[in-house]
Amino acid sequence: MSTALLEIKNIHTLYGRSHILHDLSFRLDKGHSLSLMGRNGMGKTTTLKSILGIVPPRSGHVYFDGEDIGRLPTWKRMRRDIAYVPEGRGIFHNLTVKEHLQMAARPGSNGQASWDYDRVMETFPRLQERLSNLGTELSGGEQQMLAIGRALVTNPRLMILDEATEGLAPLIRQDIWNVIATIRESDISTLVVDKNITALKKLCDRHVVLVKGRVHFDGSSAELDRNLEKVERALSL
Repeated sequence: MSTALLEIKNIHTLYGRSHILHDLSFRLDKGHSLSLMGRNGMGKTTTLKSILGIVPPRSGHVYFDGEDIGRLPTWKRMRRDIAYVPEGRGIFHNLTVKEHLQMAARPGSNGQASWDYDRVMETFPRLQERLSNLGTELSGGEQQMLAIGRALVTNPRLMILDEATEGLAPLIRQDIWNVIATIRESDISTLVVDKNITALKKLCDRHVVLVKGRVHFDGSSAELDRNLEKVERALSL
């Protein structure tokens, strides 16, 4: 039986007096992939920020590989081998593609560096042609590839992707899905926020749907199929 790499237990997160996440619990097993779905404003990004400590929960626990990381600052959580590809990509306007990758590159906490500069170039050949370009000179799809590549060279055990295909052309979107599948095959656990149920069913082992900051559905792809009408209704309300 797989053991949990990430486990969220009964977290409540607030912005001021606004109660955003209500008693949220779910887990992601080692080497597996989890989708987090929900309409805009349902608490998906707040969930990610709670995991990373950017917006610490008021109560509850965040466990990573069995360790309660809830009191750690964000940078120490990331040093546990967590990589984050934020919505909006977080590309620096004054750095080239090559500088983005060189700046971020480091082995994982176990000394492993299976994702290095050369492997990222093989995965994203389009970036090879743009090495001297500033990040802001790239297309939206190329920026997303760079953001994912920059996360990969930190050699994470967990990669969190927030709206990785948002606003991209269909062909580029498919390229990104293919890359996420490759990441998963390299034994990196992935937590993916997106709205594409069809793609997520194929890619992820488990699925969590949020409605107003609460878990509305938590199940496997087979269970998602059996509850598809319920999930689609929650995503369209």
